[in-house]
Amino acid sequence: MQVGAVLVLGECIGNDLSPAAAPYCLAQAMPSFFGVPATMLDLLGEPILYRIIENLRKSGVGPIFLITDDVFAHHAVLRDISRWRVHVRNAPREGLRTATQAALRTCRESGSRGAIVMQASKYVEFDVAAMLRFHGASGQPVTFVRDSSGPLDIAMIGSESTEQLVLPDRRALQSRFLEYMHRKYANRLSTPQDLRRLAQDALLQHCSIRPNGNEVRPGVWVAPSARLHPRARVVGPAYIGDHTRLRSGVVVTRCTNVEHHCEVDRGSIVENATILPHTYLGASLDIAHSIVNRNIMVDVRRAVEVEIGDRSLIGSTSPLPRRAFRQSPLRAPNLIGHSLWRMLSNALSAFLPNRPLPSPASVRFSCNVSETRPGLEEVSRAGNSRTVEG
Repeated sequence: MQVGAVLVLGECIGNDLSPAAAPYCLAQAMPSFFGVPATMLDLLGEPILYRIIENLRKSGVGPIFLITDDVFAHHAVLRDISRWRVHVRNAPREGLRTATQAALRTCRESGSRGAIVMQASKYVEFDVAAMLRFHGASGQPVTFVRDSSGPLDIAMIGSESTEQLVLPDRRALQSRFLEYMHRKYANRLSTPQDLRRLAQDALLQHCSIRPNGNEVRPGVWVAPSARLHPRARVVGPAYIGDHTRLRSGVVVTRCTNVEHHCEVDRGSIVENATILPHTYLGASLDIAHSIVNRNIMVDVRRAVEVEIGDRSLIGSTSPLPRRAFRQSPLRAPNLIGHSLWRMLSNALSAFLPNRPLPSPASVRFSCNVSETRPGLEEVSRAGNSRTVEG
C-alpha cells in the first residue's frame, strides 16, 4: 500500500464551483482562532498540524505535501516542519489549485496508488487501508469522505485521475458519488468547543494524540522543564507544558492543558480550560470553560471573546505579537479592575445603548450557534441588581 497526501493550508481551492457543490469541493473557508487556523495552535506540546502529519505517517501515508498560500508561508510552525519530512510548497492564493495538481502528479510518479486531499483545518485519524479498498471497489475516480455528522471535505483521488479531477466539476456533480463512511476519530476544529474537545479527548485517551511530557502520576503529564511550586496542585487529567510556572496555591484540574512558557500566579484556579503558549494568568483568578491566548479570553460555552487591557489580570509572558488579520467577535479595550465579573460587566456595557438604562435592570447574552457572533439584548426589570445570565 502506497498512498500520498496533499494538505492545503490556505483559503478555498474550488471557488469556481456552485454553492450546491459545497459539501464536495474541499473548498470551505478555514475557521480562524486568534488570527490563524486552529491547526497552527499548540495542543499538549506540539502544533495540531504536526499531530495531523504524525497520524498520517503512522498510517503509512507518504509522500506528504503541504501547500500553503502567501498568508501562512512564513509562519513559525512551518519553519520547524522539515523534521517531519514534509514537502512544503508555497503558492499565491489563486495558484493553490495548480500547486495541488502538481503535488498529485508527483504522488503518481512516485508510485502512489492514490492520494488523500484535504484542507489542513481539521484533525482526522484515517483508516487508510479501508479507504483505499473502498475507493478501488467503487471504481470511481474520486471518493469523498463523510462521517455521521456529514461531509468531511476530504477526498481520495485515484492515481489515474490526478491531472483531471483534483476537484469534481459541475458535470461530475450531476452523478452520484459513493461516499466512504469514516468511523474513526474526527474533529472539525470549527468552533472553540471543538478545540477544547480535542484537548479533552487527548487527555482522556479517546484519540491517538499523546501529551509531550512525563506522566508523573495517572492522568497528569508534566514537561521536563516545567516548574511547579510544592503547594501547587495538578489534578488529572491535565497537562503542563515546557517552561511553564505554577506558583503557590495554584490548582489546575479537569482536562486543562497549560501550554509552554505560561505562568499561573498565586492562588488561581484553572478548570476545564486551554491556556495557549506565552500566557500569564494573574493571582487569585478562577478560569473555567475558557480558551486563553495571552490577553484574549474566549468563553467556550457562550462563544464570547474578550480582549483584556489590564495585563495584571491576563496578559503575555513575552511581547505581544502583531495581529495583522485578527477577527474578534467581541472586544472590550482598556478594561480596568482586578475582578473578572467587573471586567465582564464593563465589556457588556460597551455594547449597551447610549441612552441611560432604568435601574435596576438585567443583561442577557443571546448566542445562536448558527450565527457568526453573539448578540446582546435588554430584558425587563428583575430584582434589585444588575445580573449576567448565560
